[in-house]
Formats: sequence, structure tokens, C-alpha cells
Amino acid sequence: MKNVFIVFVVIMLLTSCHNSDKTQGNTHSTEKSNKFERQVLIEELKKFQQIIASNDKEKIGDIFDFPLSNSSFSIFVDDEAYYKQLKSNQDEVTKEMFLQHYEEIRESIWVNQLNELFQNINLEDLLNKDSLEYEAYFKDKPCFYSYQIEVLEINNVMLKMNMNSNREYINENLSEEDIPENSSEICEHSFWWILKFDGKEISVKEISGAD
Repeated sequence: MKNVFIVFVVIMLLTSCHNSDKTQGNTHSTEKSNKFERQVLIEELKKFQQIIASNDKEKIGDIFDFPLSNSSFSIFVDDEAYYKQLKSNQDEVTKEMFLQHYEEIRESIWVNQLNELFQNINLEDLLNKDSLEYEAYFKDKPCFYSYQIEVLEINNVMLKMNMNSNREYINENLSEEDIPENSSEICEHSFWWILKFDGKEISVKEISGAD
């Protein structure tokens, strides 16, 4: 009976070790898969960066899934013809409209600041981090920008740009509206792009902002 008990204990120990090895193997496999997927995401972000930097409206237009819902894409164009087209298209922006009004749209969706974000954040660091930030602070400027890239759930990516007030800025000059140059009305704004990643490619899911 004693021998039977010893054999049983040995079998249990061997089984436990086998299951432990299997669990560790599955964990390593999952980590390797996640790293591979994150590297693919980084490479796609680099391609996205190059497209944005090109300022080629045709290439930039290709990263959107047209038509764009006016509720999901915060685009402001100070042009009566644009809003007539928007109204006739049930508040959706067509690719033709995007290309026709690209210069105004480019400014509206902060493409210049998006370029600054990519120039100042190393995308390779996303391999080990989900969030990266950079602050472009200058003490002699009334406003400054901060930038953030964050990988959200299901591999969506947020590219966020904040315009901030420099509270330490001292200057007697007033703006055209007779308020301090570093006032919140002038300096405090946020804008973000949400990108969707399907495991292979990136496209723009949402563009929005807040004051």
C-alpha cells in the first residue's frame, strides 16, 4: 500500500511539472505573439507618419474610409460652399469634398501638430510601453504644446495634441481681444485622432477636439 502511495505522489508531481511547463510555454507563446503584433503596429504607424509628412492630399485621403460622418470627424471649414455640400450629403464629407477643400481641412484637423508629434516621439518605444509623451515647453512662449501616443484597447491608437497655457509667461502685451497672450481662451485646446488597427493596416476612426 505504501508503494502504491509513493507511485501516486510521483505521478502527481510529474503531472504538476508538465502542466506548469505547458502553462509557461503558453505564456511565452502569447507574449511572443503580442510582441509581433505590436511591432506590426509600429511599422504601420511609421507608414502613417510618412503619409502625413508628405502633405500629399491624395495619399492622406487614402487613410480615411469615406464618406466621413460629421459627428465622428471634427472638421471646420470657413466656407459657405463647403457647408452647402455637407448639407446636401447628409452631413457626410465625401472624398471629393476632402480633396477640394484640403488646405482648409488640413489646418482644421491639426496636421502640422500631428507632424510635430511624430517628430518628437520615438515610435519604437511603443514596443515596451502603451503610452508615450512629449512636452514642447518654452518659457518665453505664452502657449506650448504637449503630445501623446497611447495604444488603447483592441489596438486602437490615440494621437493626442494639447495646447497649454504657460502660467510662468510674463508679458505686458495683450492679444487682439485685449486679453493676456497666455490666457486659457487662447492657449488651452485639445485635439486627437483615433486610429483603428485591424492587425494589418491602419485607418482613421475618429477626429475630435475640445476647448
